[in-house]
Amino acid sequence: MTARTLLILRHASAADVPGTADVERPLTPLGRTEATHVGRQIAAMHPDHVFCSPARRTRQTWDQISAQLKAQPTIDFEPGLYQAGPDTLREQVWQTPDEATTLLLIGHNPAVHELAWQLLGNQAPQHFPPASLAVVRFPGKWTDLP
Repeated sequence: MTARTLLILRHASAADVPGTADVERPLTPLGRTEATHVGRQIAAMHPDHVFCSPARRTRQTWDQISAQLKAQPTIDFEPGLYQAGPDTLREQVWQTPDEATTLLLIGHNPAVHELAWQLLGNQAPQHFPPASLAVVRFPGKWTDLP
């Protein structure tokens, strides 16, 4: 049975820019640093597929992470991940191609934290500030994710 690893990531720190739509909020300088740091952790886990919200801050988080990776995974910017709930995130994970063994899901709170809690219970981080990462390992297919 194939072992799967789901990496659940909240985007890095974003700026509140008056007059800017939420979807267009950029990372702050701190956010770029956070994303680079978490990118080093993620690089050691060798993701081979990425689902990322199309929001500017998640795309910029991905840009910082991808610079840390030796091999570039397949990336899909999924419109449904912006303002998604945990059930939508889970349904997206179920769409992961079978050949992928490590999936990076980049999204937004509260959904990413709720999904981590649902999957990890007390093992999930109690707080999920920007650039937080939760790691879920399980055997089987992506559709076996509870």
